[in-house]
Amino acid sequence: MIPRRSQLHVWNPRDLTLAGEEIGRTAEDTRTRADDVLRAVADLGRNDDWRGPAQAAAELRANSERTEIRRLADDLEDLSNALVGGADRLGHARDYVAIVIDKAATDGFTVSDDWQIVSPPTTMSEAEAAEHADLLEYWRSQLGAALTELDTADRDMATAIRDALGAVAASAPASAGLSGHEGAALGEQVARAGSDIPQDVRDRVAREIAAAGLTPEQVKTLADGGKVTDLPQGTIDFLQQFYTAAGKDGFLALSEQYSENGRTEAASALSNGLAAVSNYNVGSAGGDVGGRSHIPESLRGLFEGPVTSTGNLTKGAHDAPQPSLVVNNGDDLARFTKAFGLADPGVQQGSELSESLLSRAGEIASATNDKSLLIGDSFDHNTLGRDSVDTLLQDMVGVGGRDHVAVHNILSGEGMQADYNRDDVIMPLLQRDWVDGGEQKVAGMFDWIADDARPSDPSDPGEIFRSRQAGESAFGLAQILAAKDAELLDIPGMKGQAIGEVNPDITQALGATLAPYIGNMVGVPGDFAGTSGFTSSTGGEFGLENAPRLFSVIDSNADAASYFNAQAFGMSAQLEQAWALDSPAPHISHDQYGWWAGSIQGVVDKGFDLEFADRSGDEASSTSSGFENKGVAYDTIRTVVSKGVEFIPGAGPLISSGIDLADPAFKSAVMGAVPDNTAQQNTQFSDESHLAKQYYQIALGIQSANGGVLDPYEGLDRFRDGENGPLLSYNEIAGDRPDSNLPVLGANLSSYIVEAGYTGLGEFVDQLNAGREYVQDATYGQ
Repeated sequence: MIPRRSQLHVWNPRDLTLAGEEIGRTAEDTRTRADDVLRAVADLGRNDDWRGPAQAAAELRANSERTEIRRLADDLEDLSNALVGGADRLGHARDYVAIVIDKAATDGFTVSDDWQIVSPPTTMSEAEAAEHADLLEYWRSQLGAALTELDTADRDMATAIRDALGAVAASAPASAGLSGHEGAALGEQVARAGSDIPQDVRDRVAREIAAAGLTPEQVKTLADGGKVTDLPQGTIDFLQQFYTAAGKDGFLALSEQYSENGRTEAASALSNGLAAVSNYNVGSAGGDVGGRSHIPESLRGLFEGPVTSTGNLTKGAHDAPQPSLVVNNGDDLARFTKAFGLADPGVQQGSELSESLLSRAGEIASATNDKSLLIGDSFDHNTLGRDSVDTLLQDMVGVGGRDHVAVHNILSGEGMQADYNRDDVIMPLLQRDWVDGGEQKVAGMFDWIADDARPSDPSDPGEIFRSRQAGESAFGLAQILAAKDAELLDIPGMKGQAIGEVNPDITQALGATLAPYIGNMVGVPGDFAGTSGFTSSTGGEFGLENAPRLFSVIDSNADAASYFNAQAFGMSAQLEQAWALDSPAPHISHDQYGWWAGSIQGVVDKGFDLEFADRSGDEASSTSSGFENKGVAYDTIRTVVSKGVEFIPGAGPLISSGIDLADPAFKSAVMGAVPDNTAQQNTQFSDESHLAKQYYQIALGIQSANGGVLDPYEGLDRFRDGENGPLLSYNEIAGDRPDSNLPVLGANLSSYIVEAGYTGLGEFVDQLNAGREYVQDATYGQ
């Protein structure tokens, strides 16, 4: 750079020389200190107090660190030489310009501030004028050469300093302080390099991005539902400016080059940084937070605009091209999903990129679920064919679905745009006829919900947050299944097949996901069932009328139905026992327990009715994966129970009441709650037999709270295991004469319960029957 003449005198190359000499001394001091560290560790090995593998490892590490630090010292020395040598050349060039100016002045010429040579006007002869013109041209030439040397010296020095600083940055420990300017400069280097990013740039990005990463404590804060607000503003600026400058192409190229060279940690750190800047729960103390606005526009473009466009596909070598479907940005979406999938799932929690992946996956699935469509383009080899689209969707769902916060937002609608419709995302994923692996990815979106449903430590705020997040997610999912039951029991384009047949793994995952909330579906409060969050954003409940619809969807797959309905009967049994355990005093009425327990039994029964009714007219009903009839269904459920199914425990009053879910007596109670085998779907059991079941459940609750046995009572002697022992299992009591044994059991249990001081038994049973009949008698249009 050539300064104006008036500025030249303030240039002081001596300052650069002094700075270079100081950096040179720092380089030598750094080199000496590196040697001192190695010497100190080695000296410890020469003493008797520290020998062996630990000392050898320490000396090896010290030697490695010495090598790295000496490399830094060498780079600092190069920077010193660039400053000292450049300053010397710059000083000579500046002095030469001054000499030219002075000598030109002796010939009557002056130099203006913008380096023009001028002379005062004077009268002269023609010969004198010609000589004057030659002299003017001579000094212009001399001044031009001097200025060129000054400019060259300045530029060469700047290049040498920049290169030396780059080497120092690559060798130095990760920076403690970052800035947006540094991020932009580094991102521009990545973008300019294209597909062949220099090694030193890759090294520096890896070093700086790692330094800007979240700490384990900050990652835990995100997992516990908190906000990370203590990142230095410089770090936030660095990350945002780096990804903006690098853009989509730079990010993808850098990630791929890291992966190709086996630098998986660097590739992961690169994606972690992008996850952080796209996370609205990550920011600085100044209030600058991440989110969609900080995602580079070129990356946002992958998830915006039309999902598909029109292409032409040739089926055979001699066929004319036919109209086809092209997934827009498909190739870049696949590259991005692979790169972003290298991020740490913990850092990814809450990234808007996760939401974008899931939302776009739903859109792509919706556009490509029709298998009669041709997908691809014979004239554009970067477009994806059907198989590649299937793979892309699996990857997008797999990467986006591991972000529990994103899945929660997709299902609940929290934080989404005003025109967002969750059905547009979830339904195409549930209805798609997935190839191998796709079902497992969709199922994986939900498998965390059941694990987080009930906090293991209710005093832990993080556990409480995750429980609420799980409940809100489950509520949204349950709403979808209930509202879209018809479209899930008759998937469009699948000849009447239901989700249970088309996607059995997904159906089973849905059952396992929603099982902890069965009680909530019929109105059991969350604090009683041990769950939280199973309500709408406005506090609305699920609605008892929606429960059978949801059950019918799960019932479309026998394996899913077996587990899910066994859980339902388990909850019903707990509620019946809890009536006795929590109501020992006459003034306490827990008739609501009866309504809840009966409602669950009615929902199970009605769910099967709805699924059977839908299937009866289906084109492919003969190949259904559901149960043949209720009798088979209930027999299978009883088999599942008898094998010791792990019931999802209740909590709150249920647990505090002392119900031991691992006790064989509880399994027997559940067995008693499951209706007996019947080939007639609507067969009603005798009143005496049904009452016996309810009294048996209550008696087992009393028995559990009474040390495992009931008090002596003559009428129960024949139903005990030994003298004054615990009650036999329900099946053992029924034996081969249930019509005569069960009425006697019911009458004696009723008398025992009343005489034991439990009042309101009749009201409880009335409520139980009313709850069951209310659900069974309701009309559900399809």
